[in-house]
Amino acid sequence: MVTDNASNSSSSLAMTAFTVRDITISSSASDNASVAFGQSYQYQLTTSGTYSGTLTYTLSNNPDNMTISSSGLVEWTPTKASQITTHSNISINLTTTSGYALTETYDLIVTGTCVSGNVLGLWSGDQRTSTDSTKYLGNISAYTDNSSSVKTASENYNFHSSSVHLTHGPTPTATTGNVFFYNQYDNTTHLYLFYMFGFQGNSSADNIKIDIFTDNNSSTDAVVVADDRVAEIGKQGSGCGSSAGCYKGRHVYNSANSDGGVIVPFSGTDYRVFVDLGGTSTIDGSSALTLGNLESFKYYSNDGSSITLGGTVDNFTIGYKSSIDCSN
Repeated sequence: MVTDNASNSSSSLAMTAFTVRDITISSSASDNASVAFGQSYQYQLTTSGTYSGTLTYTLSNNPDNMTISSSGLVEWTPTKASQITTHSNISINLTTTSGYALTETYDLIVTGTCVSGNVLGLWSGDQRTSTDSTKYLGNISAYTDNSSSVKTASENYNFHSSSVHLTHGPTPTATTGNVFFYNQYDNTTHLYLFYMFGFQGNSSADNIKIDIFTDNNSSTDAVVVADDRVAEIGKQGSGCGSSAGCYKGRHVYNSANSDGGVIVPFSGTDYRVFVDLGGTSTIDGSSALTLGNLESFKYYSNDGSSITLGGTVDNFTIGYKSSIDCSN
């Protein structure tokens, strides 16, 4: 529906393009009218026309925590079980400085099932100090242990025989780097970063060089698992640039084993982890960062989904987004 407040009239129309005093809404929210539970929904309202003044955007009848920016970008992540439904008649309101207004109304369907846990966002590129919504790749939920199988970070990695043997987590592939977050069921505020290359009995010998940077962590992060030598992943005392912490991952493994590590803990609501996979290392200024013969990185979620970074992505950023509670 579009409403012209100036002429005090309204009509129900198919969403295509509407003009009020030289302002046209040329996008349609109904073109992207569903979102999976736990994933981030985005809709950019676009306009055209000759109007060059200030525009004000507001929302009405919107779900809790749905926001709209000063440029008309609507963002929301459904994190409550009760939000798995159809949200009817969400209204996006656009107003000019002289009071002329347009309203776009649409329904948004939330699909899927609720899986409790911490939700993290994944972006391509360096998003340590700001977030570019165009680089957003998706949300992933953290793995967890349970009361019948309690595991610390190192116990969960379960390093022996020169390889990883995960208890709680995904089944890693031998052709990509593998990364996920993990927390203990009785300590949901502290998350652990796991990453690994290859796995026992099904690997190809490789030489991996990556840099890892940490920012805005409320805890002091450190390496708790180094697979399989301490020298292969170490926290650096210099070369971190503007980041609070940084690590050099220099992993060499044969066809029978794995390599990787665990960095812990991460807490708070603003932390970022930037992983650099290509170019010259900014930590030591000389190493050529590489994934060797691996295709790229694969990022795993507790709900069974995953995101595989394309071969053109040579760095990515992970950051905390929200916590899901399926009791509400």
